[in-house]
Amino acid sequence: MSPFALAASAIPLCLLYYLCPGRFQWMLLLAASLLLYAQGGMQPLAFLVGTALAVWGAALLIERIGAACKVSLSAAHDRAEKQALRRRAKGRQRAVLITTLFFCFGLLAMLKYLPERPLGLLVPLGISFYTFQSTGYLLDVYGGKQAAERNPARFLLFVSFFPQLVQGPIGRYHQLAGQFTQPRRFDVRNLRHGLILMLWGVFKKLVVADRALAVVDTVFGDPSPYGGAVIAVSVLMYSLQQYADFSGGVDMMLGAAQLFGIELAPNFRRPYFAVSLGDFWRRWHISLGAWMRDYVFYPFALCAPVARISKLAKKRLGAPVARALPAALGNILVFLLVGLWHGASMNYVLWGLYNGVILALSALLEPAYKRFGERHARLTASRIFHIARVLRTFVIVNIGWYFDRSPDFRDALSMLARTFTQPCLSQLTDGTLLSLGLTRMGFALLALCTLILFTVSLLQERGVHIRDSLDALPLPLRWALLYLLIGMTLMFSITGAAQSFIYAMF
Repeated sequence: MSPFALAASAIPLCLLYYLCPGRFQWMLLLAASLLLYAQGGMQPLAFLVGTALAVWGAALLIERIGAACKVSLSAAHDRAEKQALRRRAKGRQRAVLITTLFFCFGLLAMLKYLPERPLGLLVPLGISFYTFQSTGYLLDVYGGKQAAERNPARFLLFVSFFPQLVQGPIGRYHQLAGQFTQPRRFDVRNLRHGLILMLWGVFKKLVVADRALAVVDTVFGDPSPYGGAVIAVSVLMYSLQQYADFSGGVDMMLGAAQLFGIELAPNFRRPYFAVSLGDFWRRWHISLGAWMRDYVFYPFALCAPVARISKLAKKRLGAPVARALPAALGNILVFLLVGLWHGASMNYVLWGLYNGVILALSALLEPAYKRFGERHARLTASRIFHIARVLRTFVIVNIGWYFDRSPDFRDALSMLARTFTQPCLSQLTDGTLLSLGLTRMGFALLALCTLILFTVSLLQERGVHIRDSLDALPLPLRWALLYLLIGMTLMFSITGAAQSFIYAMF
């Protein structure tokens, strides 16, 4: 089932939800989530439920091993016996953890990355999202940060809650469990704000993303006839398309959850206002970045082998390099994995390494950045310097998109080289642009929509809460703005050629 259908299903379900007695509301959400997901087939549903039950059982087993160890420790007679009991219990917990992680990620790898899946198995919708979400919970239980959930149905709701299942964000159990089971009364503000956010997401997807897609598919499908200027335009279009597609889908899901009074974690925070590549990735797909930070970056950067490498680097390269090296290596590993998360092809691997290496160099050069900032404090505090950093980051990110979107590594290198060495500026005015799938009016409309996105993002970046600001407007003006957005969405949607969401099959 598509995110559109899921979001649309939320509206009638919302009415039933508030008519349901409070203690049964979470059960209704669970039943609805499973029924909606089952429309994609019973096989994907079986994988979802199997993953959830495996993680739920493993978390309980890990907790019970720890509880049994505490009982044994109270009867132990000396320190050596206690240490032996702790090691044995930790070893058993680790075995359960590794076995379950191997099952979950092995299933993910088999379904998503094998060129020929056994028995013709389908890739379940949102498999990466629910795998990461459930294994994050398991790692929290193993680390003692989260108590294991006793009720399998409540844990299954955490994994399968339909607004977050196909687009994210990747939730944490301690943030959502209480929200799911808390009885709720109808709140007209939640309804209004949820519907506005869903409408904004639909506008981003159908009016902006799918319109830009025509140019992206044409140029990246066969880049050979185009010079560097047209290629650069297509990369900018991809940048716009990807942002509007993914953030639009997430907005729809956040809005759908808000209809039920449930607040999902934000997943975007104006990424194209970032002042560095690291800042960009803290703003783009926030929940994936947080997952990688907590469960990959820190465990890797603080592990014993990396500590030994850092100690060796201190002797040969000095203390500043040694301090930065764990972060540098951790960033390379994280973005290599993020690249593989996008797909098991060379362009994604190189895109991940491109980002990881730049972030690694940034970590190693951080002391030099600090010295520069101290010596030129007035310059670095100026608005012009801030804008320059934003533009620099925008260029760095868009260079990375060549590898992310190109199906072939050689095409990506060729397109990148032509952008700087063979611009062919005449193609911008000789009609070539109008052969890419958009008319002159289509380009003008896309420019207007981009300006609207930019204006809204700029207001949010300055601390304006858009929906609260709408509430404060006089009623006629508020409805005029909403009807304008509805009208633009209905009139200019690319409904006939609407594509699935980019991240829906992740």
